[in-house]
Amino acid sequence: MSAPLTTRSFAESLIAELVMAIDAVVGGVTAAPAVQEAQGLGWRITATASGDLRGPIQVWVDQAGAETMARRVLGMDEAPDQATVTDMLGEMWSQAAGALSLKAPFTGVKLALGSAEAGEVPAEAVWVNLRAGDGVARIAVGGTAAPAPVEREPGAVDAKAQEKGALDKAASDKLDAVLDIELPLVVRFARTVMPLKTLLALGPGSIVDMERSPDDPVQMLVGERVIARGEIVVVGGNYGVRVTDLVSPTERVRVLEA
Repeated sequence: MSAPLTTRSFAESLIAELVMAIDAVVGGVTAAPAVQEAQGLGWRITATASGDLRGPIQVWVDQAGAETMARRVLGMDEAPDQATVTDMLGEMWSQAAGALSLKAPFTGVKLALGSAEAGEVPAEAVWVNLRAGDGVARIAVGGTAAPAPVEREPGAVDAKAQEKGALDKAASDKLDAVLDIELPLVVRFARTVMPLKTLLALGPGSIVDMERSPDDPVQMLVGERVIARGEIVVVGGNYGVRVTDLVSPTERVRVLEA
């Protein structure tokens, strides 16, 4: 799995490409993390990242180190002028950026380099000391670029939303399949328990005490499950039940599934 795309990972990889580009010209070039950050002015190029990484990125080289790099890369014995140094810096950083754009996970990042100008070190930078023989250049790469937000294609649906929709449809289809089933609804006024000898002794005129008040709610059952409670009413000369309390819809569905 490739490394996550961040400004820091891009900075570290860009420096590595710069080291290889310079080493290909002068040889014997090494780089190690700087123990202490450099202070003061140097040559800074502000680049604009686009694509998978978006925002400003600054590359910086201290002035003395930039002159040393220019002399070695260009094979000069005397100190180069300012234009020569800035042109060399732009060319070497451009080569490094081009090489990095061919490697994962940076193939979707484009870097447009600006001109080199005198400037201070970038904030939150990655620092290294680049050495070639007895020459040392302090290099820093930083910036505030960030990964581009993920853009969904038109009509794309989140995977979790798709899964939830499928589950909801399955539950709806399952319920629709049983909605037309006819079920016996029983209204229970009360229930009691009595000994067998008492039961055998029952006859016309016997009274069974149900131990409940006439105003107590009756139970409505499907099978052996209570689904509602209510009160007895008379409707058109017939007994009926006015529902006063229902179990939850989920529990009623479970009655159908039982």
